[in-house]
Amino acid sequence: MRIFKTITILSLSFIFAAQPSFRGKDRASILNGPIPIAFRNFISTTYDIPLSQLNPRRGSYLIITPDNMEQYLDELVSFKKSQGFEVYVKTLSETGSTAEEIKEVIRAVLAADPMLEYVLLIGDVDGVAAMPSFYYGPNNDVTDQKYTHLLGDDFIPDVFIGRFSVDSISELVVLIRKTINYTRDPISFNSDWLDKALVVAGNYSNTVPIPITPKWTSYWVRDLLFEEGYTSVDTVFYPPTQQGASLIQNYINSGVGIVNYRGWGDANGWHYPEFHVNDVAGLNNGWMTPVFTSFVCNSNDFANNVDPCLGEALVRAGTPSNPKGGVAVVGPSDLHTSTKFNNIINAYMYDAMFDDDVLELAPAVIAGQKGLLKEFPELNGPGEAQEVYFHVYNILGDPSLSMHLTTPHQFTIVSQDISAGDGFLEISVSDEDDNAVADAVVAVLANDSLLTKGITDSEGKFVSTISVGGLSNVDVYANKNGFIQGHEEIAVSSYDSNLVLVGYELDDENNNGILEIGEIVDVYPVFKNTSNSSIGIYDAFADPAFSENCQIVLSMFDTPSLNAGETAAAISPITIRVNSKDSDHIKLNIADQLLDWNFEFSIPVEPLILDVIFNDDLLGELQVETIRIMNYTASEFDSLYISLTSLEDLLNINIIDPVNYFSLDPWVVNEFLFPNNISIDYDESNVSPGSSLSYLFSILLDTLEIYSEQRSVDKIYNLYNYPTIPTWYGYWAYDNTDTS
Repeated sequence: MRIFKTITILSLSFIFAAQPSFRGKDRASILNGPIPIAFRNFISTTYDIPLSQLNPRRGSYLIITPDNMEQYLDELVSFKKSQGFEVYVKTLSETGSTAEEIKEVIRAVLAADPMLEYVLLIGDVDGVAAMPSFYYGPNNDVTDQKYTHLLGDDFIPDVFIGRFSVDSISELVVLIRKTINYTRDPISFNSDWLDKALVVAGNYSNTVPIPITPKWTSYWVRDLLFEEGYTSVDTVFYPPTQQGASLIQNYINSGVGIVNYRGWGDANGWHYPEFHVNDVAGLNNGWMTPVFTSFVCNSNDFANNVDPCLGEALVRAGTPSNPKGGVAVVGPSDLHTSTKFNNIINAYMYDAMFDDDVLELAPAVIAGQKGLLKEFPELNGPGEAQEVYFHVYNILGDPSLSMHLTTPHQFTIVSQDISAGDGFLEISVSDEDDNAVADAVVAVLANDSLLTKGITDSEGKFVSTISVGGLSNVDVYANKNGFIQGHEEIAVSSYDSNLVLVGYELDDENNNGILEIGEIVDVYPVFKNTSNSSIGIYDAFADPAFSENCQIVLSMFDTPSLNAGETAAAISPITIRVNSKDSDHIKLNIADQLLDWNFEFSIPVEPLILDVIFNDDLLGELQVETIRIMNYTASEFDSLYISLTSLEDLLNINIIDPVNYFSLDPWVVNEFLFPNNISIDYDESNVSPGSSLSYLFSILLDTLEIYSEQRSVDKIYNLYNYPTIPTWYGYWAYDNTDTS
């Protein structure tokens, strides 16, 4: 059966539990398909799924605005599209004017588009651009987080949210310009300001005991920043300094990429040392607009009688041509936050930023708040720390802002012109040192429309076939954490032949219309005659030299005879086999024997997502273990076998004939005994108890590797007579009972 195009709709199974989850989903539901990029770290850590087994994709972005601000959002909407987002804009006349009505619209958008990642609210809670919010707890703390509690029964956000809390058109334009410039052109005015940071802290309380950990936490932040490559980290601490406004102003004006505060304050600002709303006017930092992380009471209380609060003053500051202040501010609305909880959120957020590459702002904040689940697991009841702090921390600014930690890299985008004959686009993305950049989000736009988007593969490549009718060029953008947004204009070249390529049909082995690793497939190119006269049959071929990620089994094929304006598939197919597990597509180059025409096109390849489970901690006993392989895709295989490759000199792996073959069925758990043709041994005298020994686990189809992952085993040790296994830092621990 030949299939022109197939879309598989995956059913979702939901769980509802008090434990944190991603939209109430279980592990199988998550691995069944793509996930929003913004949630990949949260999902990986919550469900203990390696990042390599997830299928992250750039999703969508919802902007909700008062009607009188909508006409000023065009620049922001175009910018978010260039980052690869599908963008929805809804006005209050469409959503309703209450917080509950707006929440129901967000819920409806998420139901229609499960790839919704971010929501941005435009406007303060009052004034000419009024945008309502929710309130939480006995102190009526303003919170936008209730907008995000849509699925399941936990307080983990199901979408990420932020707010442009502005009271005028001018303030809105200021914040839009800051956001765009921070991403597209952050170093044109100063090349090294992002290598610098400011850490401010105060040990103060109006009751005893006086806390000492705000400064301790801030020393840790300072040291971390130095370790991660910052050239300068200035500090203003109380004690000794209380009147700190002039020092803080000077440091910010000279250029810092991050400002972190721990201490004592309220909506007016930081009190120890002092930096208040009125002091924002003294800033003159221009386009060097840092991210402020203000882990202190009330600093982001955008519903306070102090209007603007400190966070609002910082993001609103400046004019569209001469900005100042910050690009975004993280902080709580509650006036009575606790030192011990703020310290944890601060530390875990910065750990996630620097250790786990969680650099989009809202996901980094959630990573910080998630620290409360680990450090204070029992405080999980109504009104207790976990619930409170997941509600009262708000983001003023773009929640998807990709924070620059030190000076960002710059992209190089290389592409040939796009031929009007096939619309094939192939780009290579590299950094300033010509290293291929994997996992960059590519967005292709024309006339402010998002034509296609995707993610670069391990070689930094992205391919797509787009409709280029009537276009003279397209805009290609590249986006990734740690990079300035890249942009290249690609021309659309004219094409002389009257025969054009418009698509393809597939006839695959299992009739699901999807290309899968190892599968042999017949491909029928589809052609159109654009002339006013008929076109005869061409003898044509697929050129292996210019095709990628596949083996050409049968290259020769015949095009159809076409009347004027007619479209039809090739008479005979090209037969190919997908032979790369590391790419999400194959590329075919086809031409006629006389080289009158030449076309290129790509076909997506279904990623193979497996969850391989067995006990690999018992060296020498692997062959008697039961292995479970969950196949989360439509791919099915016969005649597979397992191979192990030692990655350590001390680990010996022996594989003997005959090979034990097995099959994998789609969408189910496949369970069988570990192959008995594999034996493992090591020299016990040279392996310390608790040491890890690494090996590569591979699944092969004849000679083709369809899956691999690095695994490790530990030498078994007696709990009482051996030292403990090494910590993450490599330290061992022992006592006087460790005699072995």
